[in-house]
Amino acid sequence: MSFIKSSPVTHIIIALVFLVSGLTVNLFQLLFFIVLWPLHKELFRKINYYFSYIIYSELVFLSDWWAGVQYYFYVDKDDYNNYFGKEHAIFIINHKYEIDWLTAWVVNDRIGGILGNCKAFAKNSLKYMPVIGWAWWFGEFLFLQRDLVKDKYTIETKLKTLFEYENPVTMLLYAEGTRFTKEKQEASIKFARTKGLPELKEHLLPRTKGFSIGLPHFRHNLPAVYNVQIAFRREEKPSLRALLNGQRLEAHVYIERIPIEQVPENDKECDKWMYELYEKKDKMMVSFFNTGDWFKESGVKPLEKFVPPLRYYSLINIILWSILILVPFFYFTFNVLISGNLLHILMLMVPLGLLYVVLSKLMSVSEIGKTSSEYGTDKKKTN
Repeated sequence: MSFIKSSPVTHIIIALVFLVSGLTVNLFQLLFFIVLWPLHKELFRKINYYFSYIIYSELVFLSDWWAGVQYYFYVDKDDYNNYFGKEHAIFIINHKYEIDWLTAWVVNDRIGGILGNCKAFAKNSLKYMPVIGWAWWFGEFLFLQRDLVKDKYTIETKLKTLFEYENPVTMLLYAEGTRFTKEKQEASIKFARTKGLPELKEHLLPRTKGFSIGLPHFRHNLPAVYNVQIAFRREEKPSLRALLNGQRLEAHVYIERIPIEQVPENDKECDKWMYELYEKKDKMMVSFFNTGDWFKESGVKPLEKFVPPLRYYSLINIILWSILILVPFFYFTFNVLISGNLLHILMLMVPLGLLYVVLSKLMSVSEIGKTSSEYGTDKKKTN
């Protein structure tokens, strides 16, 4: 079975299903946007929730069912039962892994099936990417120029709009602004020393301004923020490539609900609160890597660990799309191969080869060591 999961042929088939299904959903998103958006925005948002879920859940399938990642949640059970998935929220998440965004999607799927309303800040260029980028555009993601002066309007107005949705919305916030590497950590510590800020061991110093300047505009519609901390065992290398190869991983997710009343309204106090939150997150991560436990060395109150139940919707979704796409594809491929026409065979093989190249390129772009960043420079960035 491991040979099948790691086979390039299998990867091409998975990519084919994702691309064809995703572009089909993008087309429906466009049609509904043209017809409904000018007349009834809220109705479009409710319908688009399901379109978004269809696309996102195919990636959740890779984690839950293909690779079989084992998830452990550490939560307050009363908060979990009373609030999780039932309210607007901002998830403040550490940014250490290549798939921490996908782990956050799994969390949103498991805690209440609100994956379709999971939003995030994204680079402006990503909205031009077929399937995912286009789905994010229809889903009103916040596309940023990574310049605080230019992005101030987007943060203040569009984020306010998201928290006026009738149904719960989760905004993913990676306050570090870029993924953790040793080089970026050194730049973070150097900056922290010049400003008298915390020197973090397993995180980068958070960028606070985007959060603190935007919060006054939507806090009246935001019941809580959530401190979400994600960790894999140190020897594991979680990535899209690992998931596609069926590598079984173990994800530990700490989730703490923080009522919005506990977040200061004053900008400077809000910045201080964020730095203190990241000090706590850093102590927890150090404790986890040293002992395999969030709480032993961090001084944080222990929370109960449990395994969240799997949801079958992502599995059903991928099965239905695979039937719709692969049955005619294999029928067509079989007829082309038995025809013996070399030109037709070449016309079939070349697009599939290009699809594999594109897939490899996309996985390569997501790798931590190959991402570009201006972290540590003087240019003002947004969270």
